[in-house]
Amino acid sequence: MPNNTLMSDPIVQSHQAVREATDRSMLGLVVEQARRFAAREIDPIAFDRAAQLPRRVLKAAAEAGLFGLAIPESYGGLALSLGDICQVVSELATRDGSFATSIGLHNGLGTRGLIAYGSQSLKEKWLPKLASGEAIASFAATETGAGSDLMAIRTTLTPRGEQVRLDGEKSYVTNGGFAGLYTVLARSPEMGGARAHSLVCVPRDTPGVEVGAEEHKMGLRGSSTVTVSFDGVMLPMENVLGTSGQGIAYAQHILTWGRTIMASGCIGAARNALNAVLSYVIERKQFGRSIGHFGASRAHVATMAAKLWAMEAMVERTGIEDINGGSIDGISGATKVFCSDEAFDICDRAIQLHGALGFLSDLGVERLLRDARVTRIFEGANDVILVFAGTALIALSRSDAGRRCHATVEPDLEEVARAWERVEQELQESLDRVRKKYGVKAIRHQLVLQRLARAHIALQAASASLWRARAVDAVARSVARLSVQQLLATAKENLSTLESSEIDESNHLQVTEALYRLGAMPQPVRA
Repeated sequence: MPNNTLMSDPIVQSHQAVREATDRSMLGLVVEQARRFAAREIDPIAFDRAAQLPRRVLKAAAEAGLFGLAIPESYGGLALSLGDICQVVSELATRDGSFATSIGLHNGLGTRGLIAYGSQSLKEKWLPKLASGEAIASFAATETGAGSDLMAIRTTLTPRGEQVRLDGEKSYVTNGGFAGLYTVLARSPEMGGARAHSLVCVPRDTPGVEVGAEEHKMGLRGSSTVTVSFDGVMLPMENVLGTSGQGIAYAQHILTWGRTIMASGCIGAARNALNAVLSYVIERKQFGRSIGHFGASRAHVATMAAKLWAMEAMVERTGIEDINGGSIDGISGATKVFCSDEAFDICDRAIQLHGALGFLSDLGVERLLRDARVTRIFEGANDVILVFAGTALIALSRSDAGRRCHATVEPDLEEVARAWERVEQELQESLDRVRKKYGVKAIRHQLVLQRLARAHIALQAASASLWRARAVDAVARSVARLSVQQLLATAKENLSTLESSEIDESNHLQVTEALYRLGAMPQPVRA
């Protein structure tokens, strides 16, 4: 879990150097090309209603180079950094979440394992095809009986001489319906020990691979989601990525990329929602005035802008941490939780401000909310990530977890920067109390762990928001100030409820035990 520190001056300077370098590169052109591609080729309402992406659009995306964002130049790709890929994906997601999900999955979860851990010959065979879009990548880890618990998966990889045999079934496989290559996580007890897992690349046309029908989904309907079965699938040993038995560690690294890119998709959805609101509240008249002039509407709009600012800051910060060579295990999870939660709230506010029109499908605002909902489940359910994050916080020593603010801020942000330090100190004191009260048994109190994690994530987002506010105009700083104020309030709210957690947990236990026993919600008896 990363510390709470506001981004220090050396890191800020590093960020500026990186941005200057990418400004001189093709990134600006790639983002602009993605924007034009989206406007020309993507019809989000049509994709949603058809529940698929047209083949012609996937072909056009391949011709535009969108499948080669992450792949090294030597194999025909653009070799963009994680942060740069996020900029492109967020641009696509501003137009449509389904299409952005397919492109983001390919450039993140789908290809990251092969790029990072594949043998030279395997890279030479597949990366050019993946860069050109001749083949599209997918990642298959989830199973219906395992969910977020990767250690519970049952798909098995077994050595057979110079080959390996794959047996099992994977669910909710994004891009699975049209993928040419699957990266599969499987148990491999004969390849590293009883609890060992390995990653293996599986071409779609391998005998024994069966792709199921498309799932009927609440949102992201245009993207492909299927079940893929593996029955006696025989593969060359070289298709196993990296060192056999290290699959869980490799998968965790791949997930840091996948979660961050998914968070950038959340940014696109939130930006789309805010843009729609800004147009609507000025045009819509009630009681002789634009509804955007009413205090209640202003509160929604300002909150949406502040949340979006922090989301962008968190994704940018994660990208910088990655390009600087630091571990992003903790920050990527925090970014995923934060952006998925805030995107859903922003899209919900957009529907509220549009009133009855927002509830109708023709306008497209309701689709944003449907698309955003699954991001709180994708790639690790937020509830689970929060428990793990809270556990990691408890395990840190105070010297590791608690840092002071060293970054310089503009004068009009100094007050909220000092407030950040005070709340950060409250978090450290709360952690000390929880450690003293529960010790190692804290893991049993998931509500406490989640509240600590939410407070910590809010502080991280506030830190990133202040860091991002350097060298921006007064309007942007006002958005940043509101963002930090709201985030500090969130952190304080979660810390203030820690003391009541045992009472809450006791009440939850009493109610749920009764409901589980009855099997239904009892009806009131009326006189």
